[in-house]
Amino acid sequence: MAEPSNKTILLLDMEGSGRRRDSEQAVIHRMLYAVLHETLSAAAIEPTEYRSEDRGDGVFVLVDPSVPKPSLLRTLLTTTPERLVSTNRLAAEGARIRLRIVVHAGEVALDEFGAVGADLVHAFRLLDAPALRNELATTSEPSVLCVSDAVYQGVVRHAHPGVRPEHFHPLTTDSKEGATLTGWYHNSLRQYVGTGRSERPAAESAASSVPAQGAAPVPKSDHSTDAAPVPALHTHTGNFFLGTASIAGDAVAGDKHVGTGIAESAR
Repeated sequence: MAEPSNKTILLLDMEGSGRRRDSEQAVIHRMLYAVLHETLSAAAIEPTEYRSEDRGDGVFVLVDPSVPKPSLLRTLLTTTPERLVSTNRLAAEGARIRLRIVVHAGEVALDEFGAVGADLVHAFRLLDAPALRNELATTSEPSVLCVSDAVYQGVVRHAHPGVRPEHFHPLTTDSKEGATLTGWYHNSLRQYVGTGRSERPAAESAASSVPAQGAAPVPKSDHSTDAAPVPALHTHTGNFFLGTASIAGDAVAGDKHVGTGIAESAR
């Protein structure tokens, strides 16, 4: 038996590839590898530092442990979706691709037939998790990234540049082996379930809750016993108000703009 060695495990799988015609599958197969090679190149991963195996509707890559994982994660969060958007814009509807992506790390053995190991199986179980499939199905993004709990605890939670742990959310899935596996998928706009609070850094949330210095208070209606609701400030997609705003002492017309007085935190 070949002895295992530590590898970073990268899995990519195309959504709905089995529903495509053979001619379309040939096109999206080439598109997948174009996106993969651009991703690896942008992460400064040399051809001698990884090994890939084809899976028809996807591919898995074993990357040498000498390659920094934060660099790979940053690239998967930026270059990969950007490349997918650019590629899909030029493709016919039946040749557009969306990807589920998983990153794990562990021991993998290589022999003349390919790669084997429990950690590799673990990564594929996360890739097939119903929660991850649903996340891709319900987002407008061209890809969704999921990291294993080992990668989250070892890399993501330490908030390396370009990797924000508050944008990763837990998911669980039951493996065929009877264990419950935990992964963390990336979604920068998702809210905490049941709280209505967007997942923003603590400093950003605090800044948005402090009234602007010198701002006039919103007058209370004489016909209501309740204070007027304060519209929420959304910082993920720019400065704008949702709800009803009251302006006292001035009339707004034409192209006049009234600032909120709240500086949006740097992203």
